Amino acid sequence: MKIRLNENQTKIFAAVFDDKMQMHKKCPREIAFWGGYGSGKSFISIIISYYLCSQHKDVQMLMTRFSYRQLKDTCIVQFKEIFPPEEYGYYHSKSDNEFHFDNGSRIIFRSFDDPRKILSSSFDAVIMCQAEELKEEHFLGALGRLRGTALPKKLIFTEGNPRFGWCKKRYHDQDLPDNCMYIRASTYSNKKNLPSDYIKNMEENYPPSYIKQFLEGNWDSVQNAVYDCLMDHHIIPKQRIHKHWYKCIGLDHGTRVDTSIVFLAKDETGNIYIYDEWHKSKPLVYEIVEACNKYGPMPIIADYSMKVSDRDYGSWWKDLQSEGLRLIEAKKEKSGNILLINKLLWQNKLMFFDHLNYVIDQHKNYRYVDTLHANHDEFKVVKKDDHSVDAVQYAVRHIKDIKVKSPADAFKPDINKKTLRDYVEGRA
Repeated sequence: MKIRLNENQTKIFAAVFDDKMQMHKKCPREIAFWGGYGSGKSFISIIISYYLCSQHKDVQMLMTRFSYRQLKDTCIVQFKEIFPPEEYGYYHSKSDNEFHFDNGSRIIFRSFDDPRKILSSSFDAVIMCQAEELKEEHFLGALGRLRGTALPKKLIFTEGNPRFGWCKKRYHDQDLPDNCMYIRASTYSNKKNLPSDYIKNMEENYPPSYIKQFLEGNWDSVQNAVYDCLMDHHIIPKQRIHKHWYKCIGLDHGTRVDTSIVFLAKDETGNIYIYDEWHKSKPLVYEIVEACNKYGPMPIIADYSMKVSDRDYGSWWKDLQSEGLRLIEAKKEKSGNILLINKLLWQNKLMFFDHLNYVIDQHKNYRYVDTLHANHDEFKVVKKDDHSVDAVQYAVRHIKDIKVKSPADAFKPDINKKTLRDYVEGRA
């Protein structure tokens, strides 16, 4: 495989490896690579992981993200695409979530949704992917687990996108820690390795604050309001929801707080309308079913945590399915969902009917945690009065790729369909 590194990746690679592909004696203890989307952060972390393990015996390498679902869908998939195991001398032990090398080295994939799996082990090196999603205590805990002896120097590598939280303080707001190599990169710095229309598409579709933050990798552009593109013109009078539009429901279930249901429709031009809602605190199963069936059966995009049996109740997911509701697991990638909503608002493709005060107010008041009161915690939003916000995110993530036919195509007669005359005259 031919690997083409950009300038920033080359600097990092040269800091970690000497000309014999061994770990450099002057390798920094901490490397932080932060910046815009597509700037090559994940790629270089995978390169470092592979060569440290393949060139040194008995290395215990930890690669981590916040949740295992994220690890499985991104880190593990990307690693195997770059270094297919059948070609590069390692074995993927799926039962252990580990890569095993012939020389005794291991890459161990663990997530922080169960920190005990990480903080009870010792490692030679740690790769923290999308570290802005993690808590500072996760970072410090991983730092304390660097107790291995297989490498000449211990290494912790963090990468991510500019966000509020401990990472901004550590790498931007104050002097860098001792023996730390920090690189901030823009998307433009990796242009030669990106699809030709990648940057242009982002420039045309992202709001200005997102271009600064996620293309330029600018820490100072971070906003406290989550939906800073939500304007008055996105709130419109009620209008007809046409029969041929695609319709679905977003459902955020609360056991002890509000359950929120939102109704969405998408037209043939790609416009998405939030046209109705329902909410209630501690509703019963039949009440949720009745609310969801208000406009007839339709797909319901719901939080998959409902599958877990409640201590006092059971599985809400199974009970709602048994009542005939068509439930689809929501994609709960918070940062990606927020980005998608802001992108649609910037493009004027997402509209709220003006009678939905509950939904509109929650979206207007949706905020990131203020760093002054966050105890330098991880990037996160304020989890209060956001039930309809989550429901909208679930539904929009589902509906975004749905193609809606025009009325002419949707209602075009089927010339091959048999008519009554065909049956009477014996042609059917």
